Amino acid sequence: MKSKELRAKRAKLIEDARALANGETMTAEQVTQFDAMMAEADQIKGQIDRIEKADAANKELAAGIAARAENNGTSPDEQEEDEKRHERVFVAWLRGGIDALAGEDRAFAMQRVQAYQANFKNAGDMGTGTGPGGGYLVPPAFAAQLLIALKDYFTALNLFDEITGGTGADLPWPTNDDTSRRAKIIGENQQVGQGNMNFGQVSLKAFLYATDAILVPWTLMQDSFMDLDAFIRTAIATAFGRTLADDLTIGTGVGMPQGVLTAAAAGPTAKGADLVYDDFVELIHSVNRAYRSGAVFMMNDNSTKALHLLKDNQGRPLWVPSLVTGMPDTFAGYPIEVNESMPDIAAGATPILFGNLKNYKFRMVNQVSVVRLNERYADYLQTGYFGYARFGGGLPSAAQPIKKLVMPGTAGG
Repeated sequence: MKSKELRAKRAKLIEDARALANGETMTAEQVTQFDAMMAEADQIKGQIDRIEKADAANKELAAGIAARAENNGTSPDEQEEDEKRHERVFVAWLRGGIDALAGEDRAFAMQRVQAYQANFKNAGDMGTGTGPGGGYLVPPAFAAQLLIALKDYFTALNLFDEITGGTGADLPWPTNDDTSRRAKIIGENQQVGQGNMNFGQVSLKAFLYATDAILVPWTLMQDSFMDLDAFIRTAIATAFGRTLADDLTIGTGVGMPQGVLTAAAAGPTAKGADLVYDDFVELIHSVNRAYRSGAVFMMNDNSTKALHLLKDNQGRPLWVPSLVTGMPDTFAGYPIEVNESMPDIAAGATPILFGNLKNYKFRMVNQVSVVRLNERYADYLQTGYFGYARFGGGLPSAAQPIKKLVMPGTAGG
């Protein structure tokens, strides 16, 4: 079944579930039926997401090859052929290290390794006989697939403004809040007035992250059916995804990135322990309308459950399931982004974010690299692999473009 048909089926389920809940009270049987229908709707949503993510990933990989071909002055077919060779050499290196390569493949690998080492000041201290201490530079296709897998695990990365670069040095970023600046009427031949642009500056840092070693038994590596690079890619993406989801959401900014929830300005306080329509009206309008274009709500899945039955002052459902491929559900007219690192609705918590998340900057220095540990686990007849990369994040804006809803109470949020 295509995603469009699944979306229509899901919308009908949600509509029927709402019909059960239209009365003042619900019988036990109606509650059970409602829960079953919403559970099925959630299952269909997962199926829709998987289909559309696969389609989007294929398009993204093809676009990446075309872009790299243009940068390298080659045709897409030539670029794809070169990347296939790179991938073949990389997989051979994963299975047997540099000693598993010979002839042109070995020369190809060593050329890439030496170019990679040249990026480090102490490159001369790193040997080249065992797959270098800095790891073998992953092929473009692997890197692109890894980033897609990472974004699949932590979908908010698609909404942040991604900044890539070859150095992890502090990145100065200018800040300015010019929302109050206005033009004015002047007379003919009258001199215009003067006004200063008040700029500030913050530094976006990058922090070194590494996964735990991924141990692969030699017997498993010898089995040709094992897709080793996909196995390692998934393991690395999952490990980074779990950590970045938390750090880029609730990170303190001290020795780690500043999470978007931490950086967001406090918005209105909810009127009570249970969310009502007025809370969202206040939250939306607490963000200057200049920053509402492209805005979304961000919350965890438990919070979305609390919103399914909310209605506006005219009795219209606020939650609108999407019927369009690639478009998210909306709430009070704005898309909803589910982020499981957001806190639950509780006293003193800040469970809902609102704003254009492109104002949050996600830093990725170079790309994820893979290191092969040849000897460390040899006595267990295993080879270890780990990934490392440098990531950062922050909200370098003086204009408070993202606000968080504060729940009443005294507990931490």
